[in-house]
Amino acid sequence: MNSLKHDFTVWDYIVFIGMLVTSMAIGIYFALKGDRQRTQGEYLMGGRSMSVLPVGISILVSFQSAILMLGTPAEMYTQGTEFFLNVFGQIVGFLLGGLLFVPLLYPLGFTSTYEYLEKRFHSRAVRLLGTFIMVIGQIIYMGIASFAPATAFEAVTGFPVMATLFVIGAVATFYTSIGGMKAVVWTDVFQASLMLAGILSIAIQGTIKANGLSRVWEINEKWDRIHFFTWSVDPRVRHTVWGLLIGNALNWMFIGGVNQASVQRYCSLSTLREAKATAWINSVGVLILFTFTCLSGVVMFAYYADQNCDPLGQGLVDNSNQLIPYLVMEILAYPAIPGLFMSSLFSGALSSISSSLNSLSAVTWEDCLKPYLDKRMTEIRKTVLLKILVAFFGILAIGMSYIVTFIEGTVVQAAVSLIGPLNGAVGGMFILGAFCPFANKYGAFVGGLIGMIISMWRSIGAYDAGIEYRDVPYPNGTCPGSNSSGVEPTPTTHSYITTTLLKDGESGPFDEFYKVSYMWASLLATVTCVLPGIAVSLVTRPLMTEEEKHVPTMYQIPIFTRILCCLPDSWLFALDCRRDFENPEDISHRMRDIEIHVPSVKDDVSSDGQYLSMAKNEKNGKNRALENGIENTAFQKEDLPDKKTAVDDRLKSSL
Repeated sequence: MNSLKHDFTVWDYIVFIGMLVTSMAIGIYFALKGDRQRTQGEYLMGGRSMSVLPVGISILVSFQSAILMLGTPAEMYTQGTEFFLNVFGQIVGFLLGGLLFVPLLYPLGFTSTYEYLEKRFHSRAVRLLGTFIMVIGQIIYMGIASFAPATAFEAVTGFPVMATLFVIGAVATFYTSIGGMKAVVWTDVFQASLMLAGILSIAIQGTIKANGLSRVWEINEKWDRIHFFTWSVDPRVRHTVWGLLIGNALNWMFIGGVNQASVQRYCSLSTLREAKATAWINSVGVLILFTFTCLSGVVMFAYYADQNCDPLGQGLVDNSNQLIPYLVMEILAYPAIPGLFMSSLFSGALSSISSSLNSLSAVTWEDCLKPYLDKRMTEIRKTVLLKILVAFFGILAIGMSYIVTFIEGTVVQAAVSLIGPLNGAVGGMFILGAFCPFANKYGAFVGGLIGMIISMWRSIGAYDAGIEYRDVPYPNGTCPGSNSSGVEPTPTTHSYITTTLLKDGESGPFDEFYKVSYMWASLLATVTCVLPGIAVSLVTRPLMTEEEKHVPTMYQIPIFTRILCCLPDSWLFALDCRRDFENPEDISHRMRDIEIHVPSVKDDVSSDGQYLSMAKNEKNGKNRALENGIENTAFQKEDLPDKKTAVDDRLKSSL
């Protein structure tokens, strides 16, 4: 194992412990500040009055964690430079999420993004399926995010992985449970600064040690590492332009647009314009972080190749995820600097875990417990219950991180392979709801289930069957300071091959299916959700009531209608495609004013067929509201039941 173990100095531990203490102190501060997180809205949504820049940074580091800092350089070291195209797929995905889903979900003001599924499909079962898939995905993600820094910490200190996992889980659970959304967001901002400092220190010092960027490029080119564009359309090729851009963009569109952690954050902002701005903040942030982590990977290879050394092949590290910590202990062996780097790694993990814990407690309460406990509990007791839920999921995260220790490969591949299918399945359900006005609850439920099962089957099957990828060539000399007695290891391969192979010549009936690149995992889930969902919806259409067939425009993205604009109106009517869509800004103001001024009445009013508008604040600070006369023939007031009419009268009187 690593000859640099136990080289952590007192100053390194001081810096590292200081990061943990500061993170917990931020949680304590927000637990004691102001109304002390006594209401659900304050605890889960920050009072819907957060600032855009901190929220944008929080969304960024929620998904750019220690997985990025360890896994991306490892990918560049073991596979070459093509993985850099991943950043453009992420940027496209974030921007599409901001363009399509933020204007759809923000005006609705839901705490749980899966409430949209229930309102859109008139089905609690569809909502609970979306929640279930999200919970599984977030628990897996927390496990992978925890494992990444734990294995790095073991490499440089010898500290047991399980003990490190416990520390990470305990710290994240502590400040998330007591501080709520505001603590999570501002801790993310603090931790983001540490992440950037750690990444920059490696890239800059590594470049200096490798004798400059031109030398780094020359060495990587010599070893056949400079590959950016593989145009193959074979889905079994691990990294291609298509997979890194299209497959990856779809995954990140769902992460930035409909993932609970993202929705919860951009819905904590005051305006739709600010919510949209988070997509641009994420795009700039990911470009900076990803560029420098990729640079760290190619610099690391150049540094060791110049010495004819391969720490991975020499057995100086246990796995590729420990390469960056090994490099840090060589080139940044100054007092407190290794401690700063480990702090940046742990910051990445803590930011991801705290965001997941916060979102998990939100959906568990909103989707599972609120219908049964809401009217029987005070606001303070509800907040206490939310804190207990955070602690519960924190324990599950620690257990999941132990399971992740048995997964092979880089943490990047593990994250995309196992979480991408779940993102794709949930994203497919949202596509059915937002883009297909004829989709119904049967199609959404069946589609989501099929998408999740097929794509997860492929991902788990690939691991179980032992699918592995050949690597690009490595140096085969003896590393300075190694105790290998001059024995030279055999390189893994001497050619740039990226198709998949089975270990030990094993074969099975689904091998070709398992060989599909992990970059297509999310797209596979989406396609196997949407296509069966459409088919089932059309077949079961006669089973739907007129109310279920009607989809208010606030739950749709009108792109489907616009694409089919040349069809006769009778065809569009048959598919429930409507031409009259409201401005998202108008819906935003209407829903926000209803939320603020008449919350007690709003809860009693069905969202279907209800279109209300509130006037802006008068100069004297008083609010006045008028009801918009938006006509909807399917929901004329005289056709509503007596109970609905009574609720309308209550609403008018309150306004």
